[in-house]
Amino acid sequence: MKERKVNKKKLFVREIFRVLYSPFEAFKEIVKKPDVKGPMLILLITVLVTAGAQYISASKTFFENPTPEADSWTESTSLWISNGVLLNDTDRIVGNYSVKSFSSNDTYIWMKLTEIGPFDCSGDSGYRGLSFRIKWIHQNEKPPSSNATLQLFSYEENRYFKYDLSNNITSSSNEWANLTANVGPGQGWVSVNSPDWKNITGLEFRLAWLPSDAANLTMKIDDLYFGEYVSPLASGFFTGWLVSSLMGSATDFIVRWILYAGLLLLTIKIFGGETGSWSALFNVVGYVFAVTMVYIAIDALLINMLSSLSFPLKAWSPVAGEEEIGLALWNQIIQDNWGTTLVYNLRYYLPFTVHAWTAALGTIALHFAREFTWKKAAAISVMAYIMLILLKALIPI
Repeated sequence: MKERKVNKKKLFVREIFRVLYSPFEAFKEIVKKPDVKGPMLILLITVLVTAGAQYISASKTFFENPTPEADSWTESTSLWISNGVLLNDTDRIVGNYSVKSFSSNDTYIWMKLTEIGPFDCSGDSGYRGLSFRIKWIHQNEKPPSSNATLQLFSYEENRYFKYDLSNNITSSSNEWANLTANVGPGQGWVSVNSPDWKNITGLEFRLAWLPSDAANLTMKIDDLYFGEYVSPLASGFFTGWLVSSLMGSATDFIVRWILYAGLLLLTIKIFGGETGSWSALFNVVGYVFAVTMVYIAIDALLINMLSSLSFPLKAWSPVAGEEEIGLALWNQIIQDNWGTTLVYNLRYYLPFTVHAWTAALGTIALHFAREFTWKKAAAISVMAYIMLILLKALIPI
């Protein structure tokens, strides 16, 4: 008795894989005793393969994490000093406020943030960028005519790195500029008094005009943070992502299984054929989706062959109102890094191959399950599968 049970288990496990390399022989056996255990095992394997694929995908992506979080540096003037009058301002991009400095009848204005960090900006493993929004207002709408600089202090204010912002800030008064300055060695910073990239402890924004352009000046800063790129595998983010992916994979498998079986029955009726037992057909059709686990595995293998991607905060978590900009940046990063590679372009054609393979297996399953001619089985399978694709487009999972 036990031996017979073991043989049955071996049978449906064997048929799962025979569907992929010898489908004619496999479905000849499957239709004799259609069992739901086979498709359920395929579902389990699909979920397990999905877990591996998500791990590979996560290992290839790095997301920028901001420090500080919640825009805390520009929610209050208490952290800042300036040559002008400091105020909280409701003209902001994120949070509730930006920080503003106003200086009357002057030729320069600066805002300084000290006693932060220290931040290690010495290499790829540390902080790689300083992002911020900056706006200047000149009484006569003249852009900074002397200089525009960003300084990063190291230990002391007389030891700093200096970066020229002249070509980055807007040329028009009272407009926000959305900037990211890459930090670290080789990024175009000028060092003064031997500062250390491993210990950044403060920063300063400075705008200056020629003496002939003296006027009332305003500078505003918002959305200020250092960015560190972190793999999802090194954060709690991956767990939620993985659980969501596994649930989505299982749900998608079951929905496609049910829909395809139902659409096959509907199409059989349209063709005037005998529908027979729905449960038997349902079990047989489940084996068709063994293709899914192969598709996920191949796609994961292709992803593993690609280079890693780094997504800035502006791309993966844009501020309200800038979602389209974030999506465009996300797509640009993928296109710039992967778009011209053969492996990435193979991924584009892979789903079409899987669709054709699935419809072909559906044809074989119908031929043996309902004894239709090959021509009739192919017509029913393809029509049902096209309807499945259209329905799935309306019911995204």
